[in-house]
Amino acid sequence: MNILITSAGIRGYIVKYFKETMKDIGRVYAADCSLYAPALYDADDFFILPKVNDEKYIVKLLEKCKKYDIKCIVSLNDVELPILSNNKKRFEKEGINIVISEPKVIDICYDKYKTYNFLKENGFKSVKTYVEIEKVKDDLKKGLIKFPILIKPRWGSASKDIVKVSSKKELENQYANNKDLIIQEFIDGEEFGVDIFNNSNKKNITVFAKKKIKMRAGETDKAVTYYDEDLIRKSSKLAESIGLYGPGDIDVFKYNDEYFFMEINPRFGGGYPLAHSIGAGFPKKIIDMILGKKLKKVFIKYPENVVMMKQYEIVIRDIWKK
Repeated sequence: MNILITSAGIRGYIVKYFKETMKDIGRVYAADCSLYAPALYDADDFFILPKVNDEKYIVKLLEKCKKYDIKCIVSLNDVELPILSNNKKRFEKEGINIVISEPKVIDICYDKYKTYNFLKENGFKSVKTYVEIEKVKDDLKKGLIKFPILIKPRWGSASKDIVKVSSKKELENQYANNKDLIIQEFIDGEEFGVDIFNNSNKKNITVFAKKKIKMRAGETDKAVTYYDEDLIRKSSKLAESIGLYGPGDIDVFKYNDEYFFMEINPRFGGGYPLAHSIGAGFPKKIIDMILGKKLKKVFIKYPENVVMMKQYEIVIRDIWKK
């Protein structure tokens, strides 16, 4: 059985984790739209695809999967998730399993306002979130929220274009330039990331939490393992409530001893290497699912104070021979 990592980018560690797991099972392929994606060169083999928003993307992807006898696809890119999810059944007819949640789940996760509404409707604490500036102004007058507040793209990832504003004028200026925004209450709390995994029945089987120490370009750069049964329990419940399939990552803040759930990412999170180092084993879980093995719920009492620190790695290849 061969497996494909799409939108591999710079996440060579994910490719390596799958190679370690697949060494006696099959080959690990990687794909990207650029030869300059360093993670490609960590795979057993790789190929180049059109950009994910190209109308030929799905056709070319399916062609490559058939050519290389690929039976499983794992994506690492938020933009690609809706496209793959909407075409999941097309690939299943060819015996290719895309480890990705259903379109309605992807839609909720990708739209930050829908995420907020889902959290609120299902009993998970979150910060006040708005799409209408007049409602924000009204709540500011009533004292229900206060400056500073955050302005974010409604759709997007990697913490791009987040602006903290401290006055009504700044708020209006930001909103005047772009209406596809959410306006969010700001809390100055501790930030956590939770790596979660659901089986093919959408049942949560594993949870690992970490306290974030430093972020770089929206991705966890330094973190330390953190164990709290309340956070584990709530994260597990959230993963099942939304119906995640496969790996996921939840962003959480702790403020005044309460957990505020912020975002749900239905894919490998940037801080996954820390969870992997203490036994998460998401690649093996994915492979076992594809092979039809039953995955049981296993919550490990993992050690605390294990630190992850990312560093740059130089990749030099003679790519023109490919």
